[in-house]
Amino acid sequence: MKAACAYAVVQFRPFIETGEFANVGIVMLDVEHRFFDFKLLKRYSRVTHFFPELDRKVYLEAIAGFREELNRIKTFIRQDALDGRRTTPDKALAEHIYVELTRVREGLLRFDSTRLVMADEPKAKLEALFEHYIGRNFVTKEYQERLLENRVGRLLYGAHLPFGEGKIGDDDFVVRFPFIRKDGENVTSVIKPLFLGQADTTHILTKGDGWVSKVKRLKRLNQLPQRVLFALEPPPQEAERRFRAFKEISAEFMELGVNIANASNDNEILKFASNDLL
Repeated sequence: MKAACAYAVVQFRPFIETGEFANVGIVMLDVEHRFFDFKLLKRYSRVTHFFPELDRKVYLEAIAGFREELNRIKTFIRQDALDGRRTTPDKALAEHIYVELTRVREGLLRFDSTRLVMADEPKAKLEALFEHYIGRNFVTKEYQERLLENRVGRLLYGAHLPFGEGKIGDDDFVVRFPFIRKDGENVTSVIKPLFLGQADTTHILTKGDGWVSKVKRLKRLNQLPQRVLFALEPPPQEAERRFRAFKEISAEFMELGVNIANASNDNEILKFASNDLL
């Protein structure tokens, strides 16, 4: 028998000022099937990949305490509201506990708004929702690149360096860059974070070639500033074929006179950005 399940996504939000978050778990209540349970992400490396500047202990300690609290609530709600020895479950009590648990509050871990889904096997539905919201949450290339841009943006902002989003080009060809610095109307420096850690060499080369082509065209049009930095996120060095593709793209950038830095190397990025102010 299908019944309505209430569920909420658990979000890890270490930087309140930017509003960035990663989905790390699901909590679900199905009163009709006397079901309450949760599932939390165990692999902290996926979270620290999202937030590379974050000490892993911050997440590990936060999620450990959160798991302990959820287990306590699970025991309470199952014994006092969903106990199978009752003729009918105490729906009012179960829903009250769930609402109190998932209400909006500040902290590293918080809940998104509650949603409803129909299910006849709540445990299987919990697994499916976890895969949908958390399993796929870490694989989008666009999101990974946006995280790189946010990270570099916080770095520049924290150092009080005047970079902002802008476009470079002429009437026929324009390229958007997340970080440019101007002297009057002239663009003096450009910083572009670029994710090149894709799962296969084809995607690494395709992504890299796209930006190499843009840089070549801007240079041919005399629209490329003298100072350009690409902050690159590489694949693991032990992934030899992927890393070789990454090195190939890096070499092509350098042949065009573009500066290269590892996206996690704050000192190199700040050195480049600060030199423009000397």
